[in-house]
Amino acid sequence: MPAAIPFRLASAVVALALLTSGCVVRRAPAPGSAVPPAAASGPADVAIGGAAAADPVVAADAPLNATLDAIFGDPALGPILWSIEVRALDRDATLYARNASFLLTPASTMKLVTLAAAAERLGWDHRFETTLSATGPIRNGILEGDLVVRGTGDPTINMPGSANLFRGWAEELRARDVRRIAGRIVGDDDAFDGGAGRGGGPGLGAGWAWDDLARPFAAPAGALQQHENMVVVEVAPGGAPGTPARIEIRAPEVTADVPNGVTLVNEAVTADAGGTANIRLVRRPDGGALIVIGTIPRDAEPVVRSGAVADPTLFFVQALRATLRETTVEVDGEAVDIDQFDPAVKRSLRERLRPLFRHTSDPLSVVARKLMKGSQNLYAESLLQHLGAVANGSGSAVAAEVLAGWDIGAERAIIADGSGLSRYNYVSAGALVDLLVRIWRDPTHREPFVASLPVAGYDGTLRNRMVGTAADGVAMAKTGSMTRVRALAGYVEPPGGDVLVFAILANNFTVPPDQVIGAIDAAVAALAAYARR
Repeated sequence: MPAAIPFRLASAVVALALLTSGCVVRRAPAPGSAVPPAAASGPADVAIGGAAAADPVVAADAPLNATLDAIFGDPALGPILWSIEVRALDRDATLYARNASFLLTPASTMKLVTLAAAAERLGWDHRFETTLSATGPIRNGILEGDLVVRGTGDPTINMPGSANLFRGWAEELRARDVRRIAGRIVGDDDAFDGGAGRGGGPGLGAGWAWDDLARPFAAPAGALQQHENMVVVEVAPGGAPGTPARIEIRAPEVTADVPNGVTLVNEAVTADAGGTANIRLVRRPDGGALIVIGTIPRDAEPVVRSGAVADPTLFFVQALRATLRETTVEVDGEAVDIDQFDPAVKRSLRERLRPLFRHTSDPLSVVARKLMKGSQNLYAESLLQHLGAVANGSGSAVAAEVLAGWDIGAERAIIADGSGLSRYNYVSAGALVDLLVRIWRDPTHREPFVASLPVAGYDGTLRNRMVGTAADGVAMAKTGSMTRVRALAGYVEPPGGDVLVFAILANNFTVPPDQVIGAIDAAVAALAAYARR
């Protein structure tokens, strides 16, 4: 069937939205008025696909059900597995349900679970802390020992586009009369024990695809990390066809003669003039090096590719050492990971620590906006591992405990990582709706949580979606996207209308993803039109 059919459905829904709501005003929404709590009603399951009717709770909702059935049952979508629930908050009524209890892969809608659990256990004012300490005294401008940096997973340090925080730390050291460090720069990353890396390696989630590991969205999380654990590599043609391409790290900038924690292997080759560059970064499962592969024509302009680092701690301390040396704080020793030492040496080093100063991140309420609006995987993984470190356990287990306390048990949500990259995550639409209802009805959580979500037609991962529809500016939701998976879950809150909570998960489809996104957006536009009436 032609790809245009779902978009014709979307156009019909847009027309319905305009007729029922009048002009659409794009805005950044604020959470609405409080809704009295009530017991959640579980949705009824219906057929997997086709035009099977959902289970309408209110007879007057039949037109909405017919519209949604037409969208989700469109034959043009081919074989597809849906899990969907829509609930009206003011009535606590399930307006639509299709396989709402089915466990599907949620992709990045898993971040809803991560943020909700972290906010519940840590609070919205919670901050990541990074401490700098010395193992010896400061005499005559010399720190007579090592500078030890201990992290707790702050993902915001030196994020791309920001000022180099390490220069500020150099000034702090100078203010304490440190002009030279006689020892080493030691990175203490033991706040994380490898975190979600069971089977995947330090900082990597179980169930992550190995062929994603070189890509920035799969950067490993660590207790010490900077520049979002990614580098930018420039690849230029060599002198003649058949010669190696020229490569260099463009960002983050470090002194050329100082290691930066990243090993590059150049397997890219210069090709004849007139072709198209085909350059990729990959990482073999058994190694940490970034391998540059492919070809680049000898007359081509340089191409830029981003890649994930393999060792966040070394990436951090080597960049710190380089920055200190550039800002007139001499460092005699090397930059090292504390894990290079045996337990007795670690214990002795920590017994000699003398605190110098500490850095704190923005509060969780601010960090959450970067996490959710940009769907930043590293932030989600860092937050889940930090949650586990604070609880002296597993972040996934802590998140599961929070959900269980909200009557969302393991039969409705299986948590493998914080970001949704793992194929071992499984969540039902009904579980996500219950979570979102719980958050909305909690005055502590509603405002900061809703403020973190992308807004349709306005910002984040929904900036270019549902523009000009009834959902524009009034749908606030978290997207999810990976191979054969598309998802969206959040709220519809039109001015003066009903507040609707929805979760739409789509798995195992064969049509182009844009067709599935078109169906999801058409459905949310229909919900917004319904809520405005």
